[in-house]
Amino acid sequence: MDEIVPARVFGIMARGESRAVLLRRGPTEWVQLILWNTANDRLEYGQWFHGRIYERRCDLSPDGRLFVYFASKFTGKTIQDREYTYAWTAVSHPPYFTALALWPKGDCWHGGGLFNNNRTLTLNHRPEQAEPHPKHLPQRLKVTPNPHAHGEDIPIYYDRLVRDGWTCRQQLETTYRWRDGWTTIQPGVWEKTSRRGSPTLIMKEAGINFQTYGGPWILEFTVRTDSATLPLAGENVERITWADWDQQGRLVCAADGRLYSVKVGETSLTPYLIDDLNLQTPQQVAPSPEAQQW
Repeated sequence: MDEIVPARVFGIMARGESRAVLLRRGPTEWVQLILWNTANDRLEYGQWFHGRIYERRCDLSPDGRLFVYFASKFTGKTIQDREYTYAWTAVSHPPYFTALALWPKGDCWHGGGLFNNNRTLTLNHRPEQAEPHPKHLPQRLKVTPNPHAHGEDIPIYYDRLVRDGWTCRQQLETTYRWRDGWTTIQPGVWEKTSRRGSPTLIMKEAGINFQTYGGPWILEFTVRTDSATLPLAGENVERITWADWDQQGRLVCAADGRLYSVKVGETSLTPYLIDDLNLQTPQQVAPSPEAQQW
């Protein structure tokens, strides 16, 4: 019997409000956007997208009301589409993907963006690829292209980590060979301390492997207290795809398609289930009237 593959979940915290978005991926080529009130753990399940969302090139405005994402959709129709193209960056109201502003990209290099504040966006497109679609013009949003845009998830993902309080202790170093794929020379190590001053969450980028659960990023998380260094894993929390501190200083994580809060003791970690996101299945979700207005 084939193993049931749980959903892969990635989160982004708002910097100014108790809000976050979750990108829930699975089955293959399907992604759902979820809005999460971290103050009361209310989840608002939103739209599904049939294609690829590059979660590490996405961002959430400080107030949690605007979401910028980079997406691609490869079909015979989209590959021939010269208007929208098969890859684009868009801004929406979460938990909806419905585009308020949209910039056709035409390829999968760089893309996405970072919010400097609630109404200022650095678009990770070079100026020659920063023309918005005439039916999706940004309103009340100052947009600045990035003339130095390059790469794919890196460097924009690392820029967001640093902005959000992570410190790089060791750079990830990899090499690529046509026959062997990606090989890790040196794992990356990042640290982020709770708003309360202690403890510290440690994220180890153990490598990049496109055949491994969770996608190319192989992550290991530990928590360092004054008394011990504890693995963020165990009987109920195993394959972790994302972890962070929320706005209240609470440790939260996604593992095996489930969302948890984690009580941190000096020598123990106790997970509490918030919700099982594996129960969601792709379906049509119409945008609310508010989601279609700036």
